[in-house]
Amino acid sequence: MKFVDRFLTRTEQKAILVICGLALLGFILGQFDGFHNLLAKKTATPETTEELVKAVKEDKPVQIDIRTASKEELILLPGIGEKRAQDIIDYRNQYGFKSTDDLLQIKGIGEKTLAKMLPSLLIFGNPEFTPEKLPASGQDTSQIAISDKGKNTDKTSTNQKATDSKKKTSSASVPKSQLTNIVNINTAGIEELCTLPGIGEVKAQAIIDYRNQNGNFNAVEDILNVKGIGPKTLEKIRSRIKV
Repeated sequence: MKFVDRFLTRTEQKAILVICGLALLGFILGQFDGFHNLLAKKTATPETTEELVKAVKEDKPVQIDIRTASKEELILLPGIGEKRAQDIIDYRNQYGFKSTDDLLQIKGIGEKTLAKMLPSLLIFGNPEFTPEKLPASGQDTSQIAISDKGKNTDKTSTNQKATDSKKKTSSASVPKSQLTNIVNINTAGIEELCTLPGIGEVKAQAIIDYRNQNGNFNAVEDILNVKGIGPKTLEKIRSRIKV
């Protein structure tokens, strides 16, 4: 200390000690902050997909919203592989989902597959097929009636569903020329289109393909744009179709 006293005053010595103390404190705080950041990275909340994967592995209930789920999330659903996940996204992009029952409109997804998926789905749209209505263990899911399977997404009311059911029944036993049901060519499926005079499965599929590629028909006359449908066919079905 005597050596230091010869070169520095007491005030200068105190100032140096204060500076050294502050520098040491800053170094310690810097190290602590770095450790804190590292810890934060390790404990950060994972992305949604990672959470779902973890939940599935731990057999925890997950709820996937098919209206917003990514392909990776959809693949986590029972019975859904990469192809069906992409089919779900393609259908969603083209039509949107109004109800979880709309999954039945997608090729390859039937009642049994939907039954497996339901516990992991976010239910919406007042569907008729819900987890509460799932069959008891060992019961065949085909015993569960889901009305309007194969219809398009525009299901307006229970009365409309009953009417469509009657149409299907009558079409099997009554000649087409005697049918009076009105068919919406923007929403009808193959079975309903086939109730029209002069329209078989090939032309019905052609109508649907045209609709999928070009959008809805703006007028009944637009059906003339479909390959295989000419003025004579239009006159036969004009009173039975609408848009």
